[in-house]
Amino acid sequence: MNAGNTSNRSGLRNLSRNSDDVAQYYDDWADDYDRTLADWRYEAPDRVAETLQAELTPAAVILDAGCGTGLSGRALAAAGFNCVDGMDVSARSVEIARSLGVYRDVAQVDMQKLPLPYADDTYDGLACVGVLTYVPDSDAILREFSRVLKPGGLMVLTQRDDILAERDFPATLKALEEAGVLSAHHVSEPMPYLPENEEFGDEVRVHYITCRVA
Repeated sequence: MNAGNTSNRSGLRNLSRNSDDVAQYYDDWADDYDRTLADWRYEAPDRVAETLQAELTPAAVILDAGCGTGLSGRALAAAGFNCVDGMDVSARSVEIARSLGVYRDVAQVDMQKLPLPYADDTYDGLACVGVLTYVPDSDAILREFSRVLKPGGLMVLTQRDDILAERDFPATLKALEEAGVLSAHHVSEPMPYLPENEEFGDEVRVHYITCRVA
């Protein structure tokens, strides 16, 4: 697949949820990804890192779930976190993220194939930015995130407003809280996501979701 016009990157909004398709798409895009996202005024990694910074100490161990080329890793490092692991389905993105020097470890992981390769109660915090679109089973991945987080750990997620409604994501969060998996959660109002991308613009916005593990 040719990266084509990265100022447009057509097909992103309705990209297949198949893991192999996602990996190929982001492999082909990885070398231009950071520049393109900057052109689109993508602020989500910084916002998520700031939320974690407000709740956790710099010594916290963080998992960047769906780290891509490392935009979130750089944001987390800038927020003062110095022990961050990354994982992503795209091999080329993982290669770039490893080269940055902001991660303790980066692994190629398909989040549709559970369990994740991490032990129970490993992390204090978890960031998952711009990734849950490609993980259709919301209940399963949130339970898995909760498993690898320590009790009381904090996950900060993003979800597109159209996907949040399509999958009834708030109902999943509520059910997990009622089941004792989460002790609390909060979903923000929809906020700008990729304002300079012609497929997204003002039509698709993003919710920031915080969840405290029980």
